[in-house]
Amino acid sequence: MTTLEATQVLVFSGALAILVSSLLGFAMLIPLQPWGRKLTKDMNFKQIGSAHLDWIMLGLMQALAGGLIFLFDLSPAIWVVWAMVAGGWLNPLPYVFRAFGVNAFVFDGGLVQRAASALGGLSSTLIVVSWIVLISTAWSKWP
Repeated sequence: MTTLEATQVLVFSGALAILVSSLLGFAMLIPLQPWGRKLTKDMNFKQIGSAHLDWIMLGLMQALAGGLIFLFDLSPAIWVVWAMVAGGWLNPLPYVFRAFGVNAFVFDGGLVQRAASALGGLSSTLIVVSWIVLISTAWSKWP
């Protein structure tokens, strides 16, 4: 993947994550409305708020990874870029699961809880591995 293509994918994905998080911020106004309390009574909106903030931070993370690629003129393998994108989008999902009563931060319980927890672990692994590859490659090009 070329430097420009990798940068475009990561910056666009990061910008899209921030847009989605902003729209989620509007949705978070629903339980504050008198008519919205009934619609959201079984949902933990503090966890939705955590997902909202996580998508913003991970959107910024993806854009920063694009900046690193651009500034150091890296040509990362396609799997590194898409691992960063996938990790950035999937990592907030355990908060969404928790909002609906599934503790996705504990690998225990039934199939749904274990799958949600595994998804959280996988997404974190994708992010960390991508950063290690990008930073070590940039370090090797340090002036």
